[in-house]
Amino acid sequence: MRTLPTLAVLAAGLLPALVAQSVSAAERQPFEVVKGWEVERTVGDTSANPCIMTHAYEDKDDNNATNAVVFALRGSSAALVLVYQGWDFDKEESIKVPLFLDKKPIKVKTNWIGDGKTLRTQLPDSVVPDLLAAKTVILRFEDSDADFRIPDFAAGYESLRRCDATPAKAAAAAPQAAPTPAQPPAPSEQRIAAYVIGLSVQRVLKECDIPTTGKQRAGVEARMAALQPEMAPIEAQVRSELKRNGESCPAADKQADFQEIMRKFVELSPEELVAALEKQPALEKTPNAPADPKL
Repeated sequence: MRTLPTLAVLAAGLLPALVAQSVSAAERQPFEVVKGWEVERTVGDTSANPCIMTHAYEDKDDNNATNAVVFALRGSSAALVLVYQGWDFDKEESIKVPLFLDKKPIKVKTNWIGDGKTLRTQLPDSVVPDLLAAKTVILRFEDSDADFRIPDFAAGYESLRRCDATPAKAAAAAPQAAPTPAQPPAPSEQRIAAYVIGLSVQRVLKECDIPTTGKQRAGVEARMAALQPEMAPIEAQVRSELKRNGESCPAADKQADFQEIMRKFVELSPEELVAALEKQPALEKTPNAPADPKL
């Protein structure tokens, strides 16, 4: 198990190649939190819909399993991402499954794409009125239903629309060369480093015997679901580099370090997380830290 700063160093060591390859969206900044929905704005996105909304929770009726719902408008369509702790889809796995909002079947063609614990799809924005009236998103698999609660979706959606309508700050501060539509700004180094750390945290939660709460797991999955779209072009390389650096579970005397990593990953923004890790050089000199085990 690496200490906090060592993990940051590992992430930083991967940055040059990852940044060079990335052509995805820019970093996101918080807009507001409304009735359990966290709304964020994509920095540098000049489209009509630069914002996303996220709701994460633990399901007490399913052994406190992690659940999260991510929603965003995309012109005349809507992006919907569902996260469930019990899923384990192959990357880019195509899934055909009916969608219900409460008991109402949504009769639109949906192509769900799986990736680990997430499923994502694009829907026509005509489903928004049904979402506003619903309390539950349901995917009806052959053997069971996957239910996702969307309490106060209307309040979150109203915040999302306010966020989309808010002009980007400093747009007229000085004439600058704007990124071309074909090559939007790349994720910042801080966000890439945070994503590397998040992947490591996810792996430990999946493969190791670490005491955690459903709330902690839900927080991790929600953070990763928000970061994942902008990291898609570099995800394969990130995972490859992490695997090449080695994988193991935290030793008993390093589990407190892992708990601290997880807490900071959930509670801080990617930029704040990396800044906090960089301020703790003393932990790199922990005398009892093993030389080679890694997250």
